[in-house]
Amino acid sequence: MRALAALVLASLALALVAASARAATPDPMASGPYAVETLDPFRGGTVNLQEPSSTGGAPAAGAAAVTLELRGSLYRPTNSPAPSPVIVLVHGNHAQCDSGSSPFCDVFKRNDRGYAYLGANLASHGYTVLSLDQDQLMYFQDGQTAGMHQRRLLIGAALDMLTNANAAPLPDSATSNIGGRLVGRLDMNRVGLMGHSRGGDAVTSFINWNRTRPEPGRRYNLRGVISLASVDYERSTPWGVPYLSIAPMCDGDVSNLQVARHFERSQYALPGDPFPRIQQSVHGANHNWFNSVWFADGDDSGTADVACGPRDATSIRLSGGLYDRTTRGDADPALMGDQEKIGLATMSSFFRRYVGGEVAFDSYMTGELSTIGDGKQIPESACPTSPNGTRIACAERVMTSYFPGAAERRDVIQPDPDSPLVASALGTALTASGFANPYTADGGVQPQPATTASGLDWCNPEPDHFAPVNLGAVRGTLPTAKKGCPLPAAGALGGQTAAREQAPVNRSYGLQIAAAWDNPIARSGRIASLATRIPAASGDVSGFKALSLGAAVNFFDTRNPARVGDALFNPATLTQDFTIALTDAAGREAAVSAASSRYGSALHPTVGNITPRVHIILNQIRVPLSDFAAQGVDLTKVRKLELRFGEPGKPATGSVQLADVRFQEAVGGPTALTDGGGSAAGVQPIDLIETTARTTVAKAGQAVSLTPTASVTGTCLDTIAPTARITVKGKKVVRGVAADTGCGAKVASVQVTVAKSAGNGKFRYLTPKGAFTKALKPIGARALVAKGATKWTVKLGTLPKGSYRISVRAIDAGGNARTAVKAAKLVVR
Repeated sequence: MRALAALVLASLALALVAASARAATPDPMASGPYAVETLDPFRGGTVNLQEPSSTGGAPAAGAAAVTLELRGSLYRPTNSPAPSPVIVLVHGNHAQCDSGSSPFCDVFKRNDRGYAYLGANLASHGYTVLSLDQDQLMYFQDGQTAGMHQRRLLIGAALDMLTNANAAPLPDSATSNIGGRLVGRLDMNRVGLMGHSRGGDAVTSFINWNRTRPEPGRRYNLRGVISLASVDYERSTPWGVPYLSIAPMCDGDVSNLQVARHFERSQYALPGDPFPRIQQSVHGANHNWFNSVWFADGDDSGTADVACGPRDATSIRLSGGLYDRTTRGDADPALMGDQEKIGLATMSSFFRRYVGGEVAFDSYMTGELSTIGDGKQIPESACPTSPNGTRIACAERVMTSYFPGAAERRDVIQPDPDSPLVASALGTALTASGFANPYTADGGVQPQPATTASGLDWCNPEPDHFAPVNLGAVRGTLPTAKKGCPLPAAGALGGQTAAREQAPVNRSYGLQIAAAWDNPIARSGRIASLATRIPAASGDVSGFKALSLGAAVNFFDTRNPARVGDALFNPATLTQDFTIALTDAAGREAAVSAASSRYGSALHPTVGNITPRVHIILNQIRVPLSDFAAQGVDLTKVRKLELRFGEPGKPATGSVQLADVRFQEAVGGPTALTDGGGSAAGVQPIDLIETTARTTVAKAGQAVSLTPTASVTGTCLDTIAPTARITVKGKKVVRGVAADTGCGAKVASVQVTVAKSAGNGKFRYLTPKGAFTKALKPIGARALVAKGATKWTVKLGTLPKGSYRISVRAIDAGGNARTAVKAAKLVVR
């Protein structure tokens, strides 16, 4: 009874906290206090551009050198008391002329006007927004590289022009109408970028180019970058900036959701990176209608589909507003449709959180809004109102995945390239049992991989060859990967039959765990389980808000519920489920259902019934740690994490993808870019440009960028791994010391490996239970986690006679790690 009463009281307290949080969360849809001036067209002079020839020859025809106007639409606050942050918006490929022919149209399309709803809203909150017109540029881009170099040069030129206009008046001319209106009015230390489609690839490419941009070009403090429905021609990896990727799940143009690759690729690119990456998947959104000009010009895909088909009776397509040929660039909020409203809510929240430093928007970024907002991850004001838009619940519309900066997370299960099924991110062993082979005999991965000892497996669908198809780099008819994830057969729904942009269709990249279970209790009397021990040194998680992991349902696998009827258009109709459990040092366990609506909707299978509209995209399951604490678990002494499948009351069969289990989000509030609109404080993205060394090497004819291990603490970039050594080497115990001279100056954990040679380059490793493993290669080494850090101890128990090799490895708070160069020898006689 006492436990029940405590749980009831805790639930009431959580409800009160949620109600208070909802009341305090700002509405990004509301207009701000400042008067807005729209300068349309905006003219800022000219820029000389030349796209490099991807063939190696001299640029010719459309790719030849050209002088273009810097022009577009400008939205700015006229009565803001302080210089305003700067946002640049970059549209993608579309028709260039309303009349005449490119590149010298009689009437240009003015694709830049399509984001007026976003520009005017941000300007009313104190931002200056420039939407770049690229109608002429599209004619001059090199078709083989999709114009990415031209686009990033244009972005750089626009930022340079704004910097100059902020310093002194720009003389009026036929190509310039700015005059002195921007002098002293811009905060060029706060810059944000948004790119749509090819523009999304361009802004992602600009992140990296900004780091190495040659003189006289400046480098800018990019405090927030958004890729909206992006292509992935450049194969860029964004890091060192807050980054948001938006994936429209009904995209009829980039239907394989290439933007998800940017999010997955970016996460561990720079260990210690202090800035977050975010992905938002939007059900019912198509490719074009985030741009009101593109909406007025028509649909991006009329293909029939029960969920996304625009004329289907079950369509959940979001409406595109009331724009026509005369109103398509209008900023009037009354004209916005469902899709623009969601676009405004998500993009405005992101820019205001990171470019503006308004931490009140943090719950929109982390996914916490679903916990305090009845499952919704957008505000009520952005919920769809059209007949199609209300066909499914608002809580199903947006799925938010949040990858925090290093200071705001503790990784637990991060599939490791060397031992993805062996070791946790904390150095403890992963234990798994009871699973079934996730690869089906008739699936798209052939030959079917052999079943592992536990049944659990790993995969990474990132293709071996990265050059896009239009560079002529196709290897065979379909792309290959080191180890593809489970896929349907080529002829089945979702099966891959063509090489689109050298990529497996419609799934997230990156290392993942493939987990399938098939009535494990009936087969063996036990559930399927994936677990790891939490070392004492890492067991205090009371400083974090949530436990998070990425998950997706393999919709094609018959071990999952059959998608029939309403399930083909309503994601809430079906769900997969499993148990997430934490155990503390006293043996108290708390367990929750991963499929709770408070934790997001990642376990709802894809909707749709044609191949381009079905997806396997990793989305976030976010469990508030207070849900475990309410069941009596001591969050200061967590000792075990377990994921359980096939338990009574849960689905007896299933097949899912899993990745990146971690504790995240500081209870005391976010640490990245929290300066709230004042002068820039703390670590800034531009600081990483100045302090992070980068080396480029050639690998198989491809340039690969390498970054050092690094962590950021306060205003310091820590790239120094700690050292460790053994001071006492005995038959029963090993002791030693560890030290960290980096600016973080904190050893987080020490791991000790005790190995006995088994011949043929293999070893048997001592486990925490005192037993030895079977013969393993060093890649599968097991380690003991020491007690203590700067002074550490490991108890060995009673070792059999023989010769042993002992090595020690120290890890700091930022993930920097170093193994002692010389291993110690121990002989037991």
